[in-house]
Amino acid sequence: MKLRDFQSLVSRTEIWGAVLALTGVGVLAATAIVPEAPKANPHAADPWVLPVGEPALPEGEPAAPIRRHCALCHSYDYIATQPRLSRTGWAASVEKMRAKYGAPISTNDVPALVNYLVKNHGKE
Repeated sequence: MKLRDFQSLVSRTEIWGAVLALTGVGVLAATAIVPEAPKANPHAADPWVLPVGEPALPEGEPAAPIRRHCALCHSYDYIATQPRLSRTGWAASVEKMRAKYGAPISTNDVPALVNYLVKNHGKE
């Protein structure tokens, strides 16, 4: 179909009327959708507040290697709820984190990590 054929079927007035009607409907619809702010409910409970969580690891120097290395990937609760392992098991677990998962734990820090884990979460 050529442009002339189309023009003969539909007049310019009809086209502009349709365009204006469609854009006007879009503008009206957009302004009608804006929601009102919710009204305060006098019967509602107090605002919801998250409970304050306490870290599962103790403060101070003994847990410093755990905070410095393990807490990069693990939550304190996750660390504190691990199964009790022997010294050999904890040493293997720390070495697995270093070798397999690329944990940035220096060789000098491994004994402190293993000692803390054995003392607080070990079988010995």
